[in-house]
Amino acid sequence: MSMKPQELSPIPEETRRIARQAFPKGTLAMEIRDSLGPIYSDEPFAHLFPKRGRGAEAPWRLALVTVLQTMENLTDRQAAQQVSGRIDWKYALSLPLEEASFDYSILSEFRQRLIEHHAEALVLDPILQLCRERGWLKAGGKQRTDATHVLASVRALNSLESVGETMRATLNALAETEPEWLLEHMEPEWFERYVHRFELARFPKAETQRRALRLQVGEDVERLLEVMEQPETPAAARRVAEVALLRRVFAQHYEVQEGKVRWRDGPAVCNEERVVSPYDADARSSRKRDTVWLGYKVHLTETCDQQEEAPHLIVHVETTPSTIQDSEMLVPICQGTRERGLAASEHLVDQGYTSGEALATQREHGTEIIGPVAQAPSWQGRAQTGYAPEDFELNWQTKVATCPQGQHSVRWKTTQDRRDKEILVIQFDARHCQGCPVQSLCTHNQEGRRLTLTPQASQQALIQRREEQQTKEFGQRSGLRAGIEGTISQAIRTMGGRRSRYQGLAKTHLQHVRMAGALNLVRIATHLQRQRQGKPARPARPLSPLARLKKKMAEERAIA
Repeated sequence: MSMKPQELSPIPEETRRIARQAFPKGTLAMEIRDSLGPIYSDEPFAHLFPKRGRGAEAPWRLALVTVLQTMENLTDRQAAQQVSGRIDWKYALSLPLEEASFDYSILSEFRQRLIEHHAEALVLDPILQLCRERGWLKAGGKQRTDATHVLASVRALNSLESVGETMRATLNALAETEPEWLLEHMEPEWFERYVHRFELARFPKAETQRRALRLQVGEDVERLLEVMEQPETPAAARRVAEVALLRRVFAQHYEVQEGKVRWRDGPAVCNEERVVSPYDADARSSRKRDTVWLGYKVHLTETCDQQEEAPHLIVHVETTPSTIQDSEMLVPICQGTRERGLAASEHLVDQGYTSGEALATQREHGTEIIGPVAQAPSWQGRAQTGYAPEDFELNWQTKVATCPQGQHSVRWKTTQDRRDKEILVIQFDARHCQGCPVQSLCTHNQEGRRLTLTPQASQQALIQRREEQQTKEFGQRSGLRAGIEGTISQAIRTMGGRRSRYQGLAKTHLQHVRMAGALNLVRIATHLQRQRQGKPARPARPLSPLARLKKKMAEERAIA
């Protein structure tokens, strides 16, 4: 498909007239078009299409359709039907009433172009730019971030199911790419073993038979991989993506010793690298407290200034595998808002995001991170008794630490932890510690007290924050973060934000970017409607029946 940017066409007069008759008070799609205009234009999408070929559907329309589709939680087929049959959608898209809809597959092709060119931001950025022009969005305000889990669009598999289903997926891909070659090299019993879905219900019940099945599957995979390495194997078969994935999965669960395939007793890779499903190699299995899921996390960042008459808008979206810790994402999130020219002066997060390094580095960039930090990992810090690292005097210039009893450290060494993070290890003389009258409050180590700290800037930031978070004022400042829970709830309940519609990290991230754009448009439309009605931008939280009863009793007592 080719695309030549064209001027945006106005709403046909007949479409405008019929839409106004059908919806005298308007609809959400009509409100968006009347208040914000078409939002998108063809020029930013021009590089996604070749210069020659059959003409493509106007990309500005496709972008708007994808957002409207997400807003109403529709499939591609349903969205295409809405374009054909909904008058208010034709109004928003500047289409005449007799215009037929496009084939629903065009939406999938459009999303694929966005992903291949890393142009997902073209869905959200035009909305943010309009908000900046209207004065609803600016740098230097308050923002808040939180994450929620997202379920992948695949079923969870145990270890044997994962290997067997990956083998089945590889055979299916080869059967489509090189069927004749596959028939020559595959074992006859593979048809029976892998033609159906490889699942737990089909496994033998006896443990000895299951062990035999594990060994048989491993030998089958090894046999196929050996054939793939032969010189006469077609290049097209070698390029099949499932083959490379099969090698990874085989290495995770099997090892070859003395020419024999053996099932591994323990994991060969960490959970962050473990492929769980052949149909979504990016999804990871994770657990947070009582929640266990296979999939991803989505981090949403929104504005949260209370005094300004403006809607709260989502300004950044990050999607990660479920095993990535929240603390690893604060820097990319702040960097993303900074690149958009929307860096916050205060960024509110929960304890999962904070670290001494993040507090120190973001403060240098002009952003104060508002959120509690974890207590010191030492047993003194956890028990809130004895001498914690904060009780020691640190002289960073002379590299000497002094304990509460006046003894000086004998070693000050910079090294790295298991995550290759820089740390500082300070050691005290064992002879001084063993003869100290308060040793039981300081250390149980017979080799003397040892302090493990972060570098100076981050360590001082941690100490300062641990003192601040004990105050009432800090609790009031950080309490504003809780509002992001409402945004997550809105995304889950109205737009299916808890489940990925697609397979793969890139497609799931694009879904979340579209979701952020849809949420912003819903909030803008609501904001403008409340403005016309003379209502405040953010209404007060409604009282529960019990709270209303309490208020009524208080008023009656005041009158009496």
